[in-house]
Amino acid sequence: MYADLHIHSTYSDGLFTPSEIVTMCKELRIEMIAITDHDTVSCIQETKDAACNILDIIPAVEMSSNIGEIDIHILGYYIDCEDGGLLEYFEDFKQHRCARAKRIVDKLFHDGIELNFDHIKSVHQNSSLGRPHIAEALVEHGYVNSINEAFVKYLGYQAPYYEPKKDIHPKEAIRKIRTWKGIPVIAHPGVINDDTLIHQLISDGIYGIEVWHPDHNQRCQDKFYAIAKRDGLLMTGGSDFHGFQGTYSQIGKYGCGEIEVLRLKECWDCER
Repeated sequence: MYADLHIHSTYSDGLFTPSEIVTMCKELRIEMIAITDHDTVSCIQETKDAACNILDIIPAVEMSSNIGEIDIHILGYYIDCEDGGLLEYFEDFKQHRCARAKRIVDKLFHDGIELNFDHIKSVHQNSSLGRPHIAEALVEHGYVNSINEAFVKYLGYQAPYYEPKKDIHPKEAIRKIRTWKGIPVIAHPGVINDDTLIHQLISDGIYGIEVWHPDHNQRCQDKFYAIAKRDGLLMTGGSDFHGFQGTYSQIGKYGCGEIEVLRLKECWDCER
């Protein structure tokens, strides 16, 4: 595997630090990575420092957006992570996520599920807080046996303690990534599972599509490869690694080749 362009660290909902991730990738002889934490770029400097020019790093992010209750994630590659508007946006998003997490924990506590929000926050102090952190606490305190059970029973859309996310249309996320000099790519389109929405995102100005992902079987990969070829889109791939055993693929199991990375870089060079 040449490149793994979809990895999460402790700065969002991953279990490993950027430095630990870089060490893993060096051992696997992966040439290039992108840590695409959710709605934050706080990991990027630590990642670059750990890489020591031995591993190529693409500054990136995975942006949350939605149409109604449908989550649509947009990957942004080669973003200008020092852009003032970007930093302001993600700081505001971080505060919103923190407030949302507290509302969930308060609702759980009210019904006798006693989690300590301050403890969750202190354990994940560098992170952009989200439901996975609450799910971890539910497992830790024995209320559920797995992260998946926590979402099914307490935190998912149809669960009693769900709180809505910040409402952001994917078209706006695409526009922001382009404003920040980045390349917008549809994350795990197989999870969206709606061809009409995918074609709408293409019309809205998406530049690429994540073809290779652990949630994509061979049929999905073939379909998204064909869409990318037909519409002249960039193709990316990654493991969507979080560190949870048995939930997501390990680093390097999914990704893309050197030619896809070169095309991504060429596109970015043309956009600058």
